[in-house]
Amino acid sequence: MIQNTDSVKAISLSKILVVLIGFPIIATLISLLLLNRQLITNIGLDFFNTFWIIIIGWYLIQIYIVSRILHSAGWKWVDIGFSFSKKKTFFFIGGYLFFAFGLLAFIEIALANSIVDPEKMNNISSLTPKTTLARIIFIIMGLTAGLSEEIIYRGFAIRAMVSNKINNWFAVIAATFPFIFQHGLKSIDQFWWFLTWGIVFGILFIWLKNLTYNIIIHWLVILTAMIAILQVIK
Repeated sequence: MIQNTDSVKAISLSKILVVLIGFPIIATLISLLLLNRQLITNIGLDFFNTFWIIIIGWYLIQIYIVSRILHSAGWKWVDIGFSFSKKKTFFFIGGYLFFAFGLLAFIEIALANSIVDPEKMNNISSLTPKTTLARIIFIIMGLTAGLSEEIIYRGFAIRAMVSNKINNWFAVIAATFPFIFQHGLKSIDQFWWFLTWGIVFGILFIWLKNLTYNIIIHWLVILTAMIAILQVIK
């Protein structure tokens, strides 16, 4: 359960702006690799496997930076809606991995016992993991993405702004736009997709005052990208 922000020290607006402006800028710069894939392929690495690993590293760095900001302000994880102890966090993450790798097993069995349409494989989204290794890396990416984005753009951003006497609903909107650019905007459809989810997740957080359900739903949304590979089955 979230603690009342009146009982904790307000996080400085400068630190909030560093997170809400700096993080999306770095994420957008990383996304530019999608336009310059030869920077990775020219050194003999698979582009998407390497890209997802870079993303995983960036998500972990973001969590670490926010944890230091919280610590410096005297905040605890519970103050931003993450109420699990270390033991419960272990089982929470374990539950995700159990489900995700169960889904992976289902996909692998389905593909192994079916005929794959090469034309459909060529036309499927380039961001859909197409190999077993890519899907394993994608699962880890999904784990860190769900945790990081909900901790930063819901728990931290909204509660930190509220601690500065900013209205809840304005905080939801203000946190949604950095969340959009966190993903590297490539089309207007993506803008509306992330805008919608940003507002939905923000409202859910304000309503439930807990990040648990946000993270679970976020994980499930990410994992749907793995299921997309089943479209290639004849």
